[in-house]
Amino acid sequence: MREYISKPVFQWGRTLLLFAIFGLPVALAANERHAVTPTNAPPIEYRIQPLDMLDINVYRETDLSLKVRVSQTGNINYPLLGTIPVAGLTVPEVQEKLTKLLAKDYLVDPRVTVSVESSSTQKVVIIGQVKNPGTYEIPITETLTVLQLIARAGGFTDVAATDRVTVIRGEGAKQKKFTVNVAAIIKGGDKNKDVTLEPGDIVSVPETLF
Repeated sequence: MREYISKPVFQWGRTLLLFAIFGLPVALAANERHAVTPTNAPPIEYRIQPLDMLDINVYRETDLSLKVRVSQTGNINYPLLGTIPVAGLTVPEVQEKLTKLLAKDYLVDPRVTVSVESSSTQKVVIIGQVKNPGTYEIPITETLTVLQLIARAGGFTDVAATDRVTVIRGEGAKQKKFTVNVAAIIKGGDKNKDVTLEPGDIVSVPETLF
């Protein structure tokens, strides 16, 4: 049976987030407004990173069932198959790749399962005008948005430019920057404008000019 969350629950959840980011006065004022509709965007699927530890299991093939660490260059060394590039692939993509390679020359209808046992790069950094800047971990099975990270970092300082929060993603020529108007998201109640963070992202909160 489908369950529905009442408006007071949504309002209280939003109040807690506002309290963490802006402090009690804003939170109390926001509690009088309508609840925020949660985003329906699907979570970003985790992509394998260098130094991740993978747990690979092949049904009834003990010699092919093992744990292997992804190299700095993004490859794994696997029995029979040798060096296989996996960095940047999702877990289902790695699973499909191994299945096809094993089926091509070695096994009939192999049943392969892959999982990430540990990740060394599921981290984001927040700098600038928050109370607790630093590095924060993202659990592999979860996502983290800009607003949630700011809340984890203790909220804004009194001189934070809440309308000019920047997300820096990637390095060099592939680097991208996103500006997130946190103040507008909170005021307008549109959490769909919040940005879901990816491993390695840097969130910068500048100081207000006034």
